[in-house]
This record gives sequence, structure tokens and C-alpha cells, in this order.
Amino acid sequence: MELLEWVIGSELKRIRLEYEFEETLAIPQVDSRSLKLPGLGEYPIEKGRAIRVLRGIASQLADSGLVRLGEEPLTLKDVTAMRWLEASEEGLIKLPDYFYVRAAKLVQTHKENRKPEIRNDLQEIIDIRVRKIFKLVFLKEPPTGILEKLQPEEKFLYSLLREALTGWCRGLMSADGE
Repeated sequence: MELLEWVIGSELKRIRLEYEFEETLAIPQVDSRSLKLPGLGEYPIEKGRAIRVLRGIASQLADSGLVRLGEEPLTLKDVTAMRWLEASEEGLIKLPDYFYVRAAKLVQTHKENRKPEIRNDLQEIIDIRVRKIFKLVFLKEPPTGILEKLQPEEKFLYSLLREALTGWCRGLMSADGE
């Protein structure tokens, strides 16, 4: 079980890193200035003129007030709407890209009195989607386009469950259990 926990934890960390190392738009909020960015050297910026930088760097620049992020952050209202939609639809809905990473950041940055509400909505989304993913695992072939609606974390879970089930069935049907 420890190995499985390690594999799962490693994959979730890889997905978070993938998110942080993806390029995003940042809109400088200061007049002409040159920034020294790690791994990128001197980076000229001009107020209002969008630049593309790694999301992790863009977030740090936004925290310091030098830029405004070009993408809208996930809000409590978004999470509540996603929970309602997911509960009301038979199939999986398409969540915003990197929904779980962004939702975890929302929980981290929100006021203490709102965190339980966000966590409850997020847990409900997870519970509903995991049930839907379990149903997919038992199908010979998933319906066309359904895997594109899965988040990276869910694609990993789907593959893991599918491989485990296939291997288990194969082992049951062989004379030597392999």
C-alpha cells in the first residue's frame, strides 16, 4: 500500500508542477522596467502590454503587485456552480482546466470562515465524479469524447483503476494466477 500511496502522491505532484510550469499571460501594472526572471534573464516589461511567462513566476509577480494575471482565478461561485452542474448531469461535465489544482489554491487563499464551504463543495464534486469514473472503468470502451472531460488527476485515476481491474481479471482466469 505504501508503494501505491507513493505512486499516487508522485503523480499528483507532477500534475501540480505541470500546472506551475505552463505558460500564462501576465499584464504588467508598472511602467517600463526590466525584470530579472530566474532562468529567463532580463525581461523587459511595459505597463498594460501582456507577456507570457510560466504560471508559477506569474503568480509570484502578481503577489508582488508587478503584474495582473491574464486568467481569471477560480471563485467560490465557480466551485458552487460546478457542484450543481455535476450533480444535475448524468455524465461528466467539462470542468475548467486544472480545476483541482486551482480549487486547492482557492481553499488556501480564502478566509477561514469560507474554507469549510469550499471544501464541502469540492468534496461533493470529487465524490460525484469518482462514482462516474468507476462506472466508466467497467465499460469495454468509454463513450467518445468522455475522457477529454476528465481532469489530469482523474485520467490518472481512471487508468490506474482500469489497469488494476484488467490485471485482476486476467489473474483470476489464469491457471497460475499470473
